[in-house]
Amino acid sequence: MSDTDLSANLRMLCSYGRSVSDVCRRIGINRQQFNKYLTGRTAPSLATLRRICDFFGVDEAEILQEQRAFANLVRLRPPVLARSEDPLSEQMEKVIRRDRRNSGLLERHEGYYHIYMSPDPSKNYLLKSIGRIFGSGQDWFSKELERYEDDEFAIPSTLKHSGLVFEAHHRIFITSREQGQGNGMWTTALIASDYEEPSFLPGLLQGIEPEGGHMLYGTRVVWEYLGKSPDLRAILQRCGAYKSDHPEVPEFVRNSIFSTEGSHTATLTATF
Repeated sequence: MSDTDLSANLRMLCSYGRSVSDVCRRIGINRQQFNKYLTGRTAPSLATLRRICDFFGVDEAEILQEQRAFANLVRLRPPVLARSEDPLSEQMEKVIRRDRRNSGLLERHEGYYHIYMSPDPSKNYLLKSIGRIFGSGQDWFSKELERYEDDEFAIPSTLKHSGLVFEAHHRIFITSREQGQGNGMWTTALIASDYEEPSFLPGLLQGIEPEGGHMLYGTRVVWEYLGKSPDLRAILQRCGAYKSDHPEVPEFVRNSIFSTEGSHTATLTATF
C-alpha cells in the first residue's frame, strides 16, 4: 500500500475539521510533522497512526485502503469533529465513541419496549412500563414512561424519564433522569440481542429511589422489544403492577427477574 493512499485519506479526514492546525492540536501532533504525512513524504509510526485513527474514528486497516474505497466508507460513516471544545463536550465525545466492532448495534435496537422490574422480588410482583431507544449516528437517547394505578405501591401514578444511550462490548448502557422534580436517576445495563430484531434484553438497573429515603438501589430488569411503531395507546394500557404469576408476564421475564440462581437476593441497597 503506497503512502499516496494514506496521505490522500488523511487529507480527506482533515477536511471534516476546522483546520489542519486544529486537528494537529487536538490530536497532539506537531504541525510540521503532520504536513509530511499529508504530502506523503513520510509515514507515521504505528503508535502515531493509532492515535490519528482513534481521533477520526477509523481503523488502521481502513485508513490504508485505496482512496476510492476509503472515500465510500467515510461517506457512510463521516467523522464528527465539529463539536464544541468545552470540557463537558470533549468528555462526552470520549464516552459516546462507538465501538466499530458493534457497528449498527444501536440501530438494530431502535424502537419501543416494555420494561419489567421488581422493587422487591420477595413480594413476587413487578412493575411494567414503557421505554424507547432512538437517535442516529453518535447521538442516541431514551424516553421512559411509568404509569401505575394501584396505591398499594406508594409511588406517583406517572413518572417520565429522559436519558442518554451508549454501547460498549455488545452491551447497551442507558443513563436517565426523572423529569419533573428530578429525584430519580437510573443507569441501566442491558445485554444486546444478536438478532436483527431483538426480543428480550435482560440487564441490571441501578439508581436512586424516586420516593422515600432516596436510597441507592439495584435490581434486575428486562426490556421487551415491541417494534418501531407499535400501538402506543394499547401498550400504555398494559403498564402497571403485576403479580409474578400473571399471564401478562412473559416466562422469560419471570425467570430472569425472580430467579435466585447464583445469588441469595435479586436486589441490592447501599448501607451506611
